[in-house]
Amino acid sequence: MPYIDKLIIYPIKSLDGVEVDTAEITEGGALHWDRAIALYNEAGRTVNAKKYPAILRVRANFDLENQEVRLQNSPSNSETFSLTNELEKLAAYFSDYFGEKLSIRQNMQSGFPDDDENSGPTLVSQASYLELQRWFPTLSLDSFRKRFRANIELGGCELAFWEDRLFAAPAQEVGFQLGEVAFLGKKPCARCTVPARDPYTAENDKSFMTSFIQMREQTMPTFANIEQFSHYYHLCVNTVLPPTERGKTLQVGDLFK
Repeated sequence: MPYIDKLIIYPIKSLDGVEVDTAEITEGGALHWDRAIALYNEAGRTVNAKKYPAILRVRANFDLENQEVRLQNSPSNSETFSLTNELEKLAAYFSDYFGEKLSIRQNMQSGFPDDDENSGPTLVSQASYLELQRWFPTLSLDSFRKRFRANIELGGCELAFWEDRLFAAPAQEVGFQLGEVAFLGKKPCARCTVPARDPYTAENDKSFMTSFIQMREQTMPTFANIEQFSHYYHLCVNTVLPPTERGKTLQVGDLFK
């Protein structure tokens, strides 16, 4: 039976994630601390790995209990910041790193998701990551987690892309539960250029997207609703958490229902 094998939170958008054992659902329908902080340039646009690939070379080690992050952009440069009262210093750190004036915003209720309409946790099966490892044998399982950045990783799924059963036709929803938390599966997650980049060096693999698309088409499960695929560069499921789920808690080991 499928179950939550990993819960991964990304407190600062586009930086490293942190594995947690439990995650509370916020009033905005997000996981507590997930994408709660984001950087913006002077044009008001989000600083992310798609537009600022050098951000992938910054390592982030989060201590959510003490609400701190340790950042390292070179072997000799490591700094620790409070996530509650040193946000301006954090913005200055990245302004120096990128060589342009950046600002920082925080939203502890809904965060800064990539998909504003389907802003619940993203979900993938470990079986899918293992299939990708078969396609790209030189890449590690951890590399795929960093490339695709799903919040929930399901174990106990025998088939690759098992999660493709969790969405239906466009404008329809698939209801399911993990533990006591109810989800609405909305659609497969369309990917951008970021997964093709090495999550440690930011080096772009120009063949990654082409190979992924070819293999995804060849291995598309029969239960996937093909209407939801405008192309085959999709992985993970976008979800919504109904208002009734606010304040509930997900935890590693929760069973799929």
